Amino acid sequence: MKTPNCSRRLLACAGLLLLAAIHTAHAAVGARVLVQEWSPLTPKQQPLRVLVNDPKIISTQVQKAWTLARPRICGEVVDAMVKTAASKGQQLRDVKCLLDEAPAFSIAAAGPKANALAARLAVGGYVEATTTVPGPTGASLDPRFSLALTGTLNLGVTVQARPDQTLRVDKVNFRLANANIDSHNASADTIKFIAEELLNAFKGPNFKKLAQDRINSQSIDLANQFNTALVPVNALLKGPSTAVRVAVWGRPDAVIVAFGPRELTPPTGGTIFGALRWDKAQVVAPGGCASFTIAATVQTGPAPLRDPSGYFEPGDAPVRKVGNFQLEPNPSDSECRYRMTGLAAGWPNALVARSSIGAKKTTGNSLYRVNYALAGDGWDGNTVVPQPSAERNYLVRGAFSSTATANAAVATKKALLSPGGPVINPPTAKLTTPAKPLVTGKALASPIAKATSKADAVSLNLQPLPPSTLTPAQVPSALK
Repeated sequence: MKTPNCSRRLLACAGLLLLAAIHTAHAAVGARVLVQEWSPLTPKQQPLRVLVNDPKIISTQVQKAWTLARPRICGEVVDAMVKTAASKGQQLRDVKCLLDEAPAFSIAAAGPKANALAARLAVGGYVEATTTVPGPTGASLDPRFSLALTGTLNLGVTVQARPDQTLRVDKVNFRLANANIDSHNASADTIKFIAEELLNAFKGPNFKKLAQDRINSQSIDLANQFNTALVPVNALLKGPSTAVRVAVWGRPDAVIVAFGPRELTPPTGGTIFGALRWDKAQVVAPGGCASFTIAATVQTGPAPLRDPSGYFEPGDAPVRKVGNFQLEPNPSDSECRYRMTGLAAGWPNALVARSSIGAKKTTGNSLYRVNYALAGDGWDGNTVVPQPSAERNYLVRGAFSSTATANAAVATKKALLSPGGPVINPPTAKLTTPAKPLVTGKALASPIAKATSKADAVSLNLQPLPPSTLTPAQVPSALK
């Protein structure tokens, strides 16, 4: 941004100089291209290589487009000012328009859409003009004023499928944020005229809408200027021809594009075979060999990147089902023979061996299940690389899978009957009760329990009954 003449209004110029300093210090926006390296032989590894890292190419090219667009935008602002002043009966002359030469530029993702970015230029401007005033005054007394503008030029950027044009500006939209007017004449009459006549005109919604509409009418041509400037950027973002684009991120310092290998079709011809064995004294297979199955998958590509740091979730990787599980005739009651064909020869095949054998057992009021799983006999039981065939055996082993209460109602009843407190629920004691309760004239004596031991007596914790208010005549005959 050019430095304005600050000899007249130091306050206004100080603000413009500060705005220019902020824009000049804004960080650059570059471009980075990342490539995932992946092999089906080591599917869990996918290192990330940086193919391109230009720290400022996007901001540099956008700056070139802005340099071409700035005179046109300035002209539209001046035209909007002329029309606004004319609506108030004034005419403008000697108009000077200065917009930021290097506005602050930023780019980021445009909401949840993966194929859209939002770029913006924070534009500051300074327009100076002389206006006529009503009445028979000379031109030397016409007010000179300036208008400090702040606004945003928004670029709608689409991430395209075309490899030779990754980024495309589809629309350009200008929003005027503020317009502050200031007088450059010293007379009180001039300042009053600026404050009463022009202030409301240029700070009002009509001027704001007029300026925005004038600039936005050039949206298509402005978009074409920015797209022309982005040609070198798109050449860098094209990536290797042998890879596919897997992600695009908009960051404050760069647009980052990641490429990865195409998903591969797994080979065929792999086979594994072997035995499934168990101890018949501990394991019973009611369904015989039909109680067992084995399924296989292979990973056909890398897991998608979650962010430019290279973070990924292995479970997101593309996989494909392979293999055909077959049971072979076997007369043994503690062994089954199997064969699995159609596996990926030379690739790691992930195996999931399952058993449908299970048994419910009860101990007291506790219920638990024992599941019988297949475990590798001398190997991990999960991965095999047939070259093109391999022998792998399994063992059937039991494992506790869960516990529960066999009958919740019974458990609740027992808890109520036997809360467990020795004072509330004392041990059974042998009680000796007199044939007749002892009755006095003032109270009814309680039966006395005779404990079988000192410990029982402590546990019983007997308390005397409260004093009776009955007279001897009121005592029931059954108790006499």
